[in-house]
Amino acid sequence: METYLKQPMPDMPQMRGMSCMYQMMDMQSMYKMMQGMYLMMNMQSMYQIMSMQNMYPMMDMKGNMYGMPQMLEMQSMNPMRCMRNDVNVENDDSVRLPIPMLVRLEQLSPNQIQISYDMDVDVRLGMKSTNYWIKDTMNVIPEGIATLGMNDSVNAGNSLTNSNVKIDSKNGSARTFILTFNQVIPRGAEYMLIICYVTVKGAPPYSGDNGMATFTGR
Repeated sequence: METYLKQPMPDMPQMRGMSCMYQMMDMQSMYKMMQGMYLMMNMQSMYQIMSMQNMYPMMDMKGNMYGMPQMLEMQSMNPMRCMRNDVNVENDDSVRLPIPMLVRLEQLSPNQIQISYDMDVDVRLGMKSTNYWIKDTMNVIPEGIATLGMNDSVNAGNSLTNSNVKIDSKNGSARTFILTFNQVIPRGAEYMLIICYVTVKGAPPYSGDNGMATFTGR
């Protein structure tokens, strides 16, 4: 026993007194504490990395979710968006030809308005009711002579038809036309006339608009 206390292990330096034992215990405690801190730092770093990785798909998803409604809102705000399935816009030769544009609108009578283009048009297209739309600028559900509400976009299903309007050339003109509705234009109601697909005579099909004008019933 005396020999063991004097030389407990051949490779380990002999400890001198109780102070050496306390120092060794303190060093072991510090080592364990440092190991714990290192483990906590590693766990925190891994958590930050995982959090950043999770943020990227969330940010992308948020961008897509917010982007789509914004795109859909911009399109619906554009009342001039005329679309036809039978015309290829990229191969439409009419883009090189002058496009007639609406330049004047006035109300002639309780159920008539007169419109004028800036040039002569194909009279057949100028008198075609489905090339015209009346937008109600005050109501979501169209009222009076309107065919679409204030938040609607033009399409083939909400244009004027021969059942609610008759369009005639004024004195044989190819530039001025009179629209006669089958009902009175409500006094004080605010509308927007939108025209699409009208070309000059002999031009190929046109898939765009010919302008718009607002008016108030009187």
